[in-house]
Amino acid sequence: MGTHSKITIITASYNAAATIEQTISSIVHQDYSDLEYIIVDGGSIDGTVEIIKQYEPYGIKWISEPDHGLYDALNKGVSLATGDYIGIIGADDSFTDENTISRLISGMESNTDILSGQEWLVDEVSRTQVPYTNINARNKETYHGGMVPHAAMLVRRDLFRRYPFDTSYRIAADYKFFLQCYYDENVRIQYSDEMVAFFSLSGVSSNIEACWAEENRIYQELKLPFHSPDYSHMMLPIRWLKQLLIAVRLFIPLRSIGKMIDSRLRWKKHECSNRICRWCDRGK
Repeated sequence: MGTHSKITIITASYNAAATIEQTISSIVHQDYSDLEYIIVDGGSIDGTVEIIKQYEPYGIKWISEPDHGLYDALNKGVSLATGDYIGIIGADDSFTDENTISRLISGMESNTDILSGQEWLVDEVSRTQVPYTNINARNKETYHGGMVPHAAMLVRRDLFRRYPFDTSYRIAADYKFFLQCYYDENVRIQYSDEMVAFFSLSGVSSNIEACWAEENRIYQELKLPFHSPDYSHMMLPIRWLKQLLIAVRLFIPLRSIGKMIDSRLRWKKHECSNRICRWCDRGK
């Protein structure tokens, strides 16, 4: 497939009027021609739907109706998708620039099932960012759990049909999906060094204990030899570390904390060329 693949991007939203226009703009202005964009809104009442309607001339598909949470909304989006590959971008996240998809797809090999890129984690308050990579997952011999940058993935559509998001999870169904694919011997994952997305630290759960509980439930269900003990007492005095742990969907073993501390030194001011960017005070 590669450069001739149709790509579907899905965004699930609920009361995201403050951020969703940046997301939409970064997607509809992609220079990749064979692109489908689907927004599944959960019945927002804050003006989100009115913003979505403004972009109907770009050919986006959207629905707005009550749902049973994020993963129910994403499953709806998958059922509407017609692309060969599907990417998921949150309603407060965005692509890095207008040729992100073209750049990522250009390096895709024909037998790839999942193309995993990299992303920037962006702090809303300081407007700084730090890279979040997929290096942890590249070697199965040394992998001990951890989500790859999920806003930077393109996934063959039939994998979402094979492993639909488990709606019994409130926080970690995307991690379960990734692990199911990761340990499926018939799934080929290709890793890319391309920076694909800006992932906002504001849009994730602040309940670390609940995240770890779901993570451990996943390990038990999939019979994986991982475990996530509660290190919250170590992190409470360290606000930025807590944010980073939450942002990457936790799934991070203790041995990785040192690497995360080191990554703090790599935070830098956010910069981008997107037409609408709240971190750059550009656009609406």
